Amino acid sequence: MLAEILSRYKTGSSLVLTVTICLSCLIWKSNLLSRTANSASQALDFFSGTFTSFGKGMSRFVDSYGTYEAVRSERDALREKVKSNLDTQVELIRLREENVKLRQFLQLPPVSNHPVLQAEVISQDPDNWFRTIIINKGSADGVATYMPVVALQTVTVPAENNKPAETKLVVGIVGKVIQVNPHSARILPLTDQFSRIGVNVKKTGHWALLNGQSPHQDAPLIDYLSLGVFISPGDEIVTSGGDGIFPRGLPVGTVGKRIERLGSFQKAEISPVIDFKKLDFVIVIQKKVDTESLNFLPLKPDTVEEPKLQPPVPAAQKAKPDKADGDAAAEKSAVKPDAAPKGDAAPKPAQNPAAPDAEEAQ
Repeated sequence: MLAEILSRYKTGSSLVLTVTICLSCLIWKSNLLSRTANSASQALDFFSGTFTSFGKGMSRFVDSYGTYEAVRSERDALREKVKSNLDTQVELIRLREENVKLRQFLQLPPVSNHPVLQAEVISQDPDNWFRTIIINKGSADGVATYMPVVALQTVTVPAENNKPAETKLVVGIVGKVIQVNPHSARILPLTDQFSRIGVNVKKTGHWALLNGQSPHQDAPLIDYLSLGVFISPGDEIVTSGGDGIFPRGLPVGTVGKRIERLGSFQKAEISPVIDFKKLDFVIVIQKKVDTESLNFLPLKPDTVEEPKLQPPVPAAQKAKPDKADGDAAAEKSAVKPDAAPKGDAAPKPAQNPAAPDAEEAQ
């Protein structure tokens, strides 16, 4: 019966079967495509997430590198600023100290009736024999040989006898000019071994000679001070003014602890008023020194040697000439002036035995 129905509706059955098969294929294909799309979507999501994470990481790295470069640039700029500030601070301190010294120079008390000239110390030359100071002023500025040189420094007075410590401005001797160039000059300090300065003990007025020591010693000595003069550590020493170079009464230093007594004289170490290690500026006293009266004072060494005179002949020897002298005198009186031999020269005048030594002293 089914076969009859199918044979009767053969065309329609074929059509229905074909439609059914097509629908089934479409449904299956749709499911396959859907599953494939889902798988592809999952794969793409995985790779997309990976690339997204990588991209974000790269972006953060680039941002971090940019921030690092900015921080480093800022750090370098800050370092340069700090260095510039330090240089400015050092220069400010130097200018402040120089300003203080210049203000001190303006407050300089009158050291003499002569004009003064400020100069800057450009070098100090201590060697094995001489210790000299070079300044930046010379003959073009009015500096001449033998002009005295002083300095102005601030010293701290320690507290004592319930008095607080205080600072005060002092003037002290540095030395004298020994060599002059157009724009520089050389100073022989009082501490040099060839320096000689006449000084006085301020409290007694007694004279002494200030001698420098070796170039490596900062404490000069006073010598030829009478043994009857009582001195003690701390006594002030000032210039005597008798050497024709330094004005009278300029501070030199104070007596130290070392006091020696040699024969009829005594000597002691002197602590100079001026600290030569802190010497930056000096003051040249433009005093015209009569160099002709100082010919006996050579520049190097600065010493004076007394002429060695021949000891006087006793009166007894003058009254009793010996026999040989008498015979010679008789023969001389017997010879007539016109009978003198032609080869004999005129008698030479007697020489002063002190002349060679005096010339050496000059």
